[in-house]
Amino acid sequence: MKNIALVSLSLACSLFTWNSVADAYVVSNENGIRPALPENCYAHMTARRMGISIEIASKKKGLGAFATQRIPMGTLVGVYGGEIMSNKEVKARYWGKREMDAEDRAWVNSRKQRGQGITGNYLVEMPNGSYVDGEDADISSWCRFMNHAQEGHESGNCNVKAFTRTMEGDDHHDYPRMYAIQDIEVGEELCWDYGQYFFIGGIEAEDEE
Repeated sequence: MKNIALVSLSLACSLFTWNSVADAYVVSNENGIRPALPENCYAHMTARRMGISIEIASKKKGLGAFATQRIPMGTLVGVYGGEIMSNKEVKARYWGKREMDAEDRAWVNSRKQRGQGITGNYLVEMPNGSYVDGEDADISSWCRFMNHAQEGHESGNCNVKAFTRTMEGDDHHDYPRMYAIQDIEVGEELCWDYGQYFFIGGIEAEDEE
C-alpha cells in the first residue's frame, strides 16, 4: 500500500441545534418524517456505482451506508463531494449571519423546487475556509449518507475517517476523502466521527448512549 500523508478534518457546524444528519425517514420534532430522496439522484447513483448499499440504519438515524463487500483497512472508500461554498454564502444561506442577496434567494428557491434540504447539517469546513456542502443529493456523493460514530469509542462503530489533505505519491488531494480505518465486513454500516462541535445540542450517536 502506498504511503499516504493525512490531515484530519471535522464536520463544520452553525451555532444552532439540529435533530439528525440522517437523510431520510428522520424523526423531526416539528415536521415528522422527511421523505426519501429519489433513487435517480446523483448521491444514490454514486452509491450503486461504488457498491455501497443505502438502507435504513435505524428509526433514529434514518438512512445509512452499508458495505456489500469486504473493505480492507486503508482503503479509500469515497470522496465527500458536494457544492463548494464560501464562508459568506454559508453565513447567509444557513447561519442567518448575513442578509441574503438575489443569488442566495435563487439558491434557496432551487433547493426547494427540487425537494432538496437547506438544513446546513452536511457542511464540511476545509482548511482554506471554504465549505463542501453535501446536502444537495443532485450533486453530492453517497458519502452524505454516512452516519456518526465516535472515534475511539468502545463500540468500535467508527470505521471511516475523513481527511482534507492527502498525498499518494506525486498526487496531492485537497478535498475530503474518506478512508477505512479498520477492516469493514460485508453488511457493516460505514460511520465516521463528525467532530465534537456538531453535537453542541447534546445529541449523541445511537450506539453510544
